[in-house]
Amino acid sequence: MKKSFKHIFLATTVFSVLTVGCSKSDLIDLYPQFSLSAVNSPANMDQVEEVLTGAYQGFRSGSYYGDGSGSGFSLMPDMMSDNLLETNESLANYKSLTDWVYADDDALVSGIWSAPYAIIANANIVLRDVDKFTTTENQTRANRLKGQALAIRAHAHFDLFRFFATSYDRSSTTELAVPYVTEFNVSPTVKPARISNKDFYDKVIADLNAAVGLLGNVDQTINPLAIKRPMIDLAGAKAMQARVYLYAGMWAEAIQAATDVIALRPLASPANFVGMYNETDAGEIIWNAQFDAGQGGPGGGVYFSQNNRSAYAPAEEIATMDGTTGLLQSNDIRYDAYFRTIGGPNGLRLVVSKYRGKAALTDGNANFPVFRTGEMYLIRAEARARISPAQEAQAMADLNALRSARITGYVPENLTGAALLTAIANERRRELFAEGHRFFDLKRTTKSIVRAGGCGDPSVSPAVCTLPSTAREWALPIPFDERSVNGNIQQNPGY
Repeated sequence: MKKSFKHIFLATTVFSVLTVGCSKSDLIDLYPQFSLSAVNSPANMDQVEEVLTGAYQGFRSGSYYGDGSGSGFSLMPDMMSDNLLETNESLANYKSLTDWVYADDDALVSGIWSAPYAIIANANIVLRDVDKFTTTENQTRANRLKGQALAIRAHAHFDLFRFFATSYDRSSTTELAVPYVTEFNVSPTVKPARISNKDFYDKVIADLNAAVGLLGNVDQTINPLAIKRPMIDLAGAKAMQARVYLYAGMWAEAIQAATDVIALRPLASPANFVGMYNETDAGEIIWNAQFDAGQGGPGGGVYFSQNNRSAYAPAEEIATMDGTTGLLQSNDIRYDAYFRTIGGPNGLRLVVSKYRGKAALTDGNANFPVFRTGEMYLIRAEARARISPAQEAQAMADLNALRSARITGYVPENLTGAALLTAIANERRRELFAEGHRFFDLKRTTKSIVRAGGCGDPSVSPAVCTLPSTAREWALPIPFDERSVNGNIQQNPGY
C-alpha cells in the first residue's frame, strides 16, 4: 500500500482537489465542496475551474511553499545555502537537507518530489477537460483557465528540475531532467522515464509560450483585488519565461521577457515595498502563493513567530543586529522589511521576520512572493551582462535602478566584466533573500557553498560548512518509493 501514496501517477495525487480549496476569484476565505465528478467527469466549465482552484491550493503544501514539512521551494533553498544558519533554538527538523546528508528514503526529499507532481496532476485534468466545454461564447474564459493550467504545469516541472537535475545545461541531450507529465493517467503501467535537459526545456518553453498566448486574451481580470495577486496572469507567465530563459542561458529571450514584465509591473516605490510581505500593499508582486487565515505561511521553519523561536538566522555576511555590516544594512529598505531584533531566551538576536504575519499580526500567516519585479531587473541585468560587453552599460543601469529604489543615499556605480557579474550575484542575494533562490543560483553558476559566521559548531549552526561545486548533493536523489514502482526512472549519480 505504501507505494500507492508515493507514485506520482496514482489517483491519490489529486485528492488535494477534494479537500480544502479557495475562492476562484482571489483564493481567500471560501472552502468550496468539490465533487469527484469534477475530476472524473466534469459536467461544465465551473467544475473544470474547481480543479484549477485545487491546483493553486497545492502550492500551500508544506513541501512546496508552506512550512509544515520542509518549505521545499520557499525558504529551504536559503536554508540549504550560505544565507541562513541553524541556531540552538532549532528543533533539528530539517538537518538532513540543510546538512546535505539526504538519501533516497528521506521523507523531506519525497515531499519535494511528490508535491509538484500533485499540482501537475490537477493542471493536466484541467487541460484534459477544458476543451470539452469551450464554445465561441466562452472562448476567453477557456483561455483564462487553460493558460493558467499550462503555466502551472510548466512552473511545477521547472521547480522539480531545479532540485533533481544534475545540470541546467539547456543544450544537453545526455544530462537527465525529470519526467515531463502532460496527461493525467492513473494506470500502474504508465512508467515514464526522465528526459534529457534539451527535451525538458523544449517542453517547458512550449507550455509557457502557449500560456502567454492564451492569457493575453481572457474574459476578466485574473487578479481583481488591489493588494493580492494569487493567480497567474499574463505578467506571471512572462515572469516564468524570464526565469527559465536565465537558467537556460537564452540571454536575448530573458532580456525581452523581463522587459515585458517590468512594463506590466513596475518596480515598487520605497513606500510600497514593505507592504508586499504583510499584505498591506501589492507593491511589485507578480504572483504570490496565497495563505489566508488558518492556512499557515512559508516562514515558520525559520522563525516561528507564535512562540518567538528562531531556528535559522541570517548569516553575518547577510546582516547583523547593528545594521552597519553585511550585504543588507540599515540604510536599505530591505533590512527593516526582512529582519528585526527581538529578545528571547538567548538575549537579543536578529530574526527573519518578513513572514511573521499580515498587517500587525505575528501569527505566521503570510503569503509567499513567487515572482516580483525586483527579480526581473536582476534577470535582465545578468542577461545583458552575459550576452555582450556592448550591453554592460545597460546591465549596470538596471543594477543602479534597483539599488537606488532600495538604498537611501545610494551612489551609482560603473562596473564591467567579472566585477559586474559579482555585483549582480550579490544583489540577487540581497534582493531575493529567503525567497527560494540562493541554493539554485549557486548551482546554476557552479559555485561552492562556503558557510561562515560560526559554522562548524554543532550547538549553534550546521556542522557541515562546505559543499564543493562537484558534489553529488547539488541534485537530490530520486525517492526510493518512486523508483520502486517505476523501473524506468533512473537515479542520480552517487546515490
